[in-house]
Amino acid sequence: MVLYFDHIDSTNRIARQKALEDAPSGLIVRAGRQSAGRGQYDRSFASPDGGLYFSLLLRLAVPIAQLPLITLATGVACREVLFAACGVEAKIKWPNDLYLGERKVAGILCENVSNPAGKNDQPAVVIGVGLNVNSALADFPSELQPIVTTLFEQTGQRMDLEKLLDLLAQAIASKAAMVAIDSELLLGEWQKHDYLHGRSLAHTAGNVTLQGIGMGVSALGLYRFRDAAGVEHSVVGGQLRLA
Repeated sequence: MVLYFDHIDSTNRIARQKALEDAPSGLIVRAGRQSAGRGQYDRSFASPDGGLYFSLLLRLAVPIAQLPLITLATGVACREVLFAACGVEAKIKWPNDLYLGERKVAGILCENVSNPAGKNDQPAVVIGVGLNVNSALADFPSELQPIVTTLFEQTGQRMDLEKLLDLLAQAIASKAAMVAIDSELLLGEWQKHDYLHGRSLAHTAGNVTLQGIGMGVSALGLYRFRDAAGVEHSVVGGQLRLA
């Protein structure tokens, strides 16, 4: 089932609300535009016309410790669909972005939904995806134009958003199921397309910034890097960026 809105604040907000109302797994909330799309660290996500903005509600028997892997699974799924649908080779930037070259083409935001009073006792996760598809760079705020891209800008072709949505929803559900079945295989797929691997990084947590070289993800989905002294660090919070 797909709930479509021409213009709303956030598909994730509506999907969370539906989860609390015991909506079934597989529900999709899609918007033509969002006025309050969000990304990592509660940053705003630009959502001009022509993009694909949706949230997929899944009810998964996944241990709490493995829930961060759902974000990684979603990145793998989106990357595979983009390659199959239009031949672009995206890289996945931990934890939740897809890049074409050095420009961002998609963002992911996964949120857990707890509803102890609900009739549906399966835990819910809302998977929000914002993908720049048929937009032009001129459709984005000027400050974002140097750092974003779209599938149209990369290929010169317009895509059918409904067909793309169907492909993405199926792929995300399939990869998310792998978290409980074979997370090691899933992480192996993710590592092949790691945007940060082997690159100079800076990690800032509070007033402390450490620099190092990207090493990929741990079994729990935390990003690892090695500093100049050879000490390995795992990123739990804070901000991780290219140095």
